[in-house]
Amino acid sequence: MLTLASSNLAKYAPFAADLERLRIVVEPPAGPLPEIQTLGFAESLAAKARAAAARFGRPVLVDEAGVVLEAWRPFPGPLTSPVLRGLGIAGLRQLLRGVSDRAVMECHLGCWLEDQLRSWSGSTPGRIDCSRQPKDDRMMLSDVFVPDAPAGGEFLHRAAALKALEAAAFALHLDAAVDPPAEAPDCPVSAGPACPFCAELEEACPNIFGSMMEGRLRSRVVYEDDYFVVMPPLGQFIEGGLLLLTRQHLRSFAWLPPERYEHLERLLSAIAQALVQHWGVMPLIFEHGPALESGKGVCCVDHAHLNIFPAIAQVHPHMSARMNLPVNSLAELSRLRRAEFGYLFVQENDRTRRAYDGQYAPTQLVRRIITAGLGMPERWHWRDYPGQAELVATYHTLKGKITL
Repeated sequence: MLTLASSNLAKYAPFAADLERLRIVVEPPAGPLPEIQTLGFAESLAAKARAAAARFGRPVLVDEAGVVLEAWRPFPGPLTSPVLRGLGIAGLRQLLRGVSDRAVMECHLGCWLEDQLRSWSGSTPGRIDCSRQPKDDRMMLSDVFVPDAPAGGEFLHRAAALKALEAAAFALHLDAAVDPPAEAPDCPVSAGPACPFCAELEEACPNIFGSMMEGRLRSRVVYEDDYFVVMPPLGQFIEGGLLLLTRQHLRSFAWLPPERYEHLERLLSAIAQALVQHWGVMPLIFEHGPALESGKGVCCVDHAHLNIFPAIAQVHPHMSARMNLPVNSLAELSRLRRAEFGYLFVQENDRTRRAYDGQYAPTQLVRRIITAGLGMPERWHWRDYPGQAELVATYHTLKGKITL
């Protein structure tokens, strides 16, 4: 969770649902944060964010809000509250006499991280109405600022700042998280109940594939090298589907040794070429990378595997409400080791790549989206539709056809 340090919890009450989705909790700091005398929001925000990080012992979000008068730009900015209290309504009338009453309400969110300020801003235009009677002697900005927007406009600057933050929220969570262990745990087949992929690859004990195929195929491997294995999956809802596994038991591709990502990129290109040749579709590729849970045993089903299907479907519209970030190269998956609730990686048919926050992701979420899009929603779970015929057909079509 990220903390937004604010002494006024009520001003974020209208955004409770958004904050929950972004895993941000609003907490008051232990004592007031510094309010430096400056007309620059960035300078004021940096001082407050740096002090809040020191006080909480970790990076936290802070906010700074105020109004900028068109006639006196950038005044009063961060000094809005003391200026309004000092001027009073009579002084404000005098300040704006003969000049424009136009103004902009601004909200700035900031976090001090890695010795620098990261910030996000929002604003809403309006005017200053000096005919309005302040609620009390402390004259607040809300007493005199009239937004151009209809009802609810008084929250738009804060809503816009949160919207700007949303695009960077997943990355901020990752960068602010505690460093994970240097290496993911291994999964020796001899230590307890083995991961089904390890058991199948090592042929060390009975495995799910062998029991389900009942001798129809001794092996389903269509490609292998020193680091990776490619084979059609159980639950093959269409022909051409593949799994790309790490030969070593790794929790996810976020834990792949850095020197292996270039090899993985080349292998995925070779697989895509083979699928396009035989099925005419640039494949969808996805992975559900689980969170690193210290309470789990070292042998588990969390063996790194990419799902690859020559299916045309749009995944992002169904996932866009989740915190997400673009992935330009597979090497960037390594930063997802810090994902508190795991991640979902998707490469769309057009080869765009994104990683999504894995919090509350139902089992086989991407398979559900794809099979629903294909008009076969009953095939999303491998136990309900094991797809042996499709598996065998894919094996015979692709065996020996994937080459680097």
